Amino acid sequence: MTFQNFLLKSSVESIPKHYHAEFWRENLITNVRRIRSLLVFAVVGLCFLLYIVHRRNIFNLPDDARFAILTMQILVLVVISTFALLFFARPINPDADNNFYFSVLTRLFAVIVIVTVQAFVYTLLKTNGHPVFFFQIIVSWSAALLITPRTAILLGFVMFGTFAAITIQFTPPQENTRFVLESIVSSAAITFISVLSSTILFRNAVKSFCQRKAVEEERNRVAELNEELRAANLEAEVMNQELKSRQEVLEEQAMEIEIINTELHEKNEILVELNDEKNEFLGIVSHDLKNPITAVRGLGELLQSEFLNPIQVATVTEQIIQTSDRMLGLVKNLLDINQLELGARDFQSVQLDIIPLATKIIAQYQAQATLKNIALIFDTEVPHYFVTTDEQAVVQILDNLLSNAIKYSPLGKNVNVRVKPFQKTVRIEIQDEGEGISEGDKKKLFGKFTRLSAQPTGGEHSTGLGLSIVKKMVEAIDGRVWCESEIGKGATFIVELPAT
Repeated sequence: MTFQNFLLKSSVESIPKHYHAEFWRENLITNVRRIRSLLVFAVVGLCFLLYIVHRRNIFNLPDDARFAILTMQILVLVVISTFALLFFARPINPDADNNFYFSVLTRLFAVIVIVTVQAFVYTLLKTNGHPVFFFQIIVSWSAALLITPRTAILLGFVMFGTFAAITIQFTPPQENTRFVLESIVSSAAITFISVLSSTILFRNAVKSFCQRKAVEEERNRVAELNEELRAANLEAEVMNQELKSRQEVLEEQAMEIEIINTELHEKNEILVELNDEKNEFLGIVSHDLKNPITAVRGLGELLQSEFLNPIQVATVTEQIIQTSDRMLGLVKNLLDINQLELGARDFQSVQLDIIPLATKIIAQYQAQATLKNIALIFDTEVPHYFVTTDEQAVVQILDNLLSNAIKYSPLGKNVNVRVKPFQKTVRIEIQDEGEGISEGDKKKLFGKFTRLSAQPTGGEHSTGLGLSIVKKMVEAIDGRVWCESEIGKGATFIVELPAT
């Protein structure tokens, strides 16, 4: 390493520029603290010298020499005490960006001390004293402070030059040239050592500052990385929450889609059922209406031919009336089922005695039952049972059920009608002695246009709408209807109506 590189590495130029102000602030604070300590030591030391040199006169100096030294010591004591007061007058503020007061005071103190010590050296020479010891004081002081290498060299040359100049101007005691050589050589050696020590001290300060700042930068970098990591973790957590929310939204949408698909599937099934009903309806219209209409037309043409006798005319007329009633019943059932499905039929609840109403309907079907040799048996425990319901609906319900019972009962059997209370309802049971209803037929018993395996026993016609109308009407008046049956043991249709 060259001397120039040594000076460069020992100077503040090796510190990054953005840290220069902070380094000089710390340097100034360190020097101020050292100057304070040196001032206290100097005041105490000068007071001690004043005592032993002038009060005790341990060196046995003559009066003129002792007076000159006393004068200079008092002057130096005053100067040092003044600067001590100035340095201790203000507290040190490490956080201040630029402490101008201590900066100017330090420079002024350095100049004053150097000049004062040079004057002290001059006084010592005038009194034939050896100045090297006092030169050591100022050099040691400068070496103890944190000053740049260039400043230390400049200060050393100034001190050494002035010291050599002052020494050469005086004649050494007893014409002794050794006196001069010792002074110059000693002062040169002391100057070199002080400059070297000051340079090393400053270089160590710079190195220590750089290392400390490097550690601080590393810590700050680690703190920044931790902060970035924390921010990244927070961002990741937010993203996770957002993803979770989106996942929940997707799951909800999937559930909604599944529900919609289910609804679509159900609606498709309903559409299939409606399509089947439409086809069934068209079949009924084409079969159950086309054939009777054709028959009526043929009978009408037969009457129009005028080839029939009065007895035959009466028979044909009766056939036309029966066929017309059959078509009218079909149309009436179609209109009823349509009104019930659209909710267009109004039901009016009234207090109604079910016994006379059931007796009246049974009487209306007595003739039809007699034709098939079927006995209609009405069984009731009391003469009156009151229900709150719609009278026309009950008439139509009992009419359909009793008509079916007679239609599907074999010849010579019984049809039992029973009315009895059950909890808060009134039960109407219509029981036939037919072949019964299978489990497969029970599942579609109350459907529209249903064709069951059982067939009417007297060649009667069935539209497949009667039981569907019964089901919808019973539910509309807040009742309940079902069928109990076993194969070979007949069938019992039970209707429950709310009792008054």
